[in-house]
Amino acid sequence: MVVIILAVLGIVFVPRIINLSSGAEVSAARAIGSAIAGSANALHMQYIVRGNNYILGTTRGPSTGVLYNANIRGATVAAAPANITVSGASARITMTIGRNRYTMTYTAGSPTNSPRVRFNNF
Repeated sequence: MVVIILAVLGIVFVPRIINLSSGAEVSAARAIGSAIAGSANALHMQYIVRGNNYILGTTRGPSTGVLYNANIRGATVAAAPANITVSGASARITMTIGRNRYTMTYTAGSPTNSPRVRFNNF
């Protein structure tokens, strides 16, 4: 009888636990995307106010890079191309969290428009 109860509990709760972990990864990806957007907007404001140029960059630098200033931990993040500056050009950002890969499109700001981050597949 106990085995049957445990089997039923396993059938009911195991899929829920698996679903929670994938939901957590999507939430983490969205949080990283928001950090990238916040970093891009902060650097863009410095560009508008002080004339400081910035690039998309990598998580390792340069210090004027959007990805570096997003201070990302716990995920692998790469951008292609990484060298776009204030120009309105676009790049694809790819994140790997756990076994899943998420992509975003980053559009650099221009003198008249703020930078944008658009989530592609989540």
